[in-house]
Formats: sequence, C-alpha cells, structure tokens
Amino acid sequence: MEIINKIRSIWKYLILPILVWTGIIVVFLNVKNIPFDFTAKDNVVLRYFVKFIMTIILPLALIHLLFKNKSDFGIYFPKYSDSFKLSLRAYAIGGPAGITFLLIGVIGWSFQDWLGSLTLSIVYLVVFYFIPKVTRKLPTRNNSTPPNKSITVFSILSIATIIFAYLTFEYIPVISKILYYIFIVGFGEELLFRGYLQSSFNRYFGKSFNIGKVKFGWGLFLSAILFGMMHALVVVPPLWPWALFTFIIGLILGFIREKDGSILSAILLHAMFDMPLVFFSV
Repeated sequence: MEIINKIRSIWKYLILPILVWTGIIVVFLNVKNIPFDFTAKDNVVLRYFVKFIMTIILPLALIHLLFKNKSDFGIYFPKYSDSFKLSLRAYAIGGPAGITFLLIGVIGWSFQDWLGSLTLSIVYLVVFYFIPKVTRKLPTRNNSTPPNKSITVFSILSIATIIFAYLTFEYIPVISKILYYIFIVGFGEELLFRGYLQSSFNRYFGKSFNIGKVKFGWGLFLSAILFGMMHALVVVPPLWPWALFTFIIGLILGFIREKDGSILSAILLHAMFDMPLVFFSV
C-alpha cells in the first residue's frame, strides 16, 4: 500500500503537472497553424481566448477536481491591502531594474541573445536578493486557508477582457492590452505556474528551505524552470536566451507567492513587470 501511495503521489504532484505543462506548450504552438485566414482582430481575440482556457480554466479545473483540500494552492485572496503592499514593495526594487532593457538596446543587445539575457538575469538576480530584505516587515502568510469568491471575480474579469478586446479592437486597443496583461497574462500565468504547478510540487517535495519567515521548497525552483522554458518553447525556433531571464523572474514571483500565501501579490507584480509591453508589443 505504501508503494501504491508513493506512485500516486509521484503521478498526481509531479508527472501530471509536467504533462499538463507540456500539453499547453503543444496547444500554443499549434494554434498559430490553424488553417484559416483570420483578421488581425480575430488573431488577437483568439490568442486571448486560448490563453484564458489553457492558463485559467484548465488549472482551476484541475485544482477543483483533483484536490479536496485547496488551501495551499494560493487561490484564496485574503486581505487585499497586504497583497498590494507586498507587490508594490517588491516592484520598488524590480521596477527600476526594467531600465536594463533600454540600456542593452542602446548597446545593440536584446533579450533574444545570450549577452542581453545574461545581463538582464544578473540584474534581476540582484533584485531577487534584495526583495526578501525590503519585504521582511510585511506579513508572511505561508498558507492562506479562508476561502472566498475572489478567484471567480478574476475569472469573470478575464472573460470580460476578451469581450472588451473584441468590441473595441479598432478604437482603444491600449486599454484592452492593459487588461490583457493583468487579467489574462498576469492572472493566468500565476494561476498556472505559482498556483497549480508550484503548489503541486510543494506537496511532493515539501518546503525544506526558508528565507526569514518565508518557507519554500524545490517546487519554487522547478516551477521557475518550467516558466522560463515555456517562454522559450512557444516560439519557433526556441528562444533559449529568453528562458534564462524569465527563469529568474519566476524565482522572484515564486518567492512573492510563498510570502503572500496567495497568488494575488504575484499576479499584481507580474502585471506591473509586463506593463511596458503594452506599448512595445503587438
């Protein structure tokens, strides 16, 4: 019986999450090859919709169907003010580091090459070093248990973002892109990586490390690795330099998630990191 339980644990908390991650990459790669002549608006809305299904609906369904106790998946949002303070304090360090993108551009490098990515990685490793120090006086909630409906509200806002993008594409695309980076990219990627994946890995590996009062385990590192690899693998050919930098960002977001006890601070910080993309991406 002990061996069977061990096999079940490996399957549920380790193998299945990695298979889900692999399947999502396959979907993202192949949705671009649908044999249909989409308009620019249809392409954007389709991208939003697929990301909504794969990074929001799928992990939420897995958490609710497979796990009786959901308290350690970070999907309950307690006391918004604490989460906002944590994300803003972290951004006070990580936000100014974004100027590195401009500096490497002046030099002629890019996040798409190894020199640019290595430079960004070093800068954000320094950010990762200082974030526990600047946030240490804020509340630490290694796990939050009281359930609430906030995750449902965020999901509804994600659907509203898709509808809004479709209806206003020709008029105010900037607003829909801001909503996209908050309620689909930030919310979706944190729900998938720091909610479902990191929490599943935590159940398998446990949390044997700590920085101050913040407990974490190998799940933080493994989810950050998958986070970086996904950013590299969803383009053809794979963009491996980008995987290095986004791995470091994954470490930062993973730590913030463990300190908050919820994915809310990680969602907010992720969205703030991505805001420049509103003006520099298609």
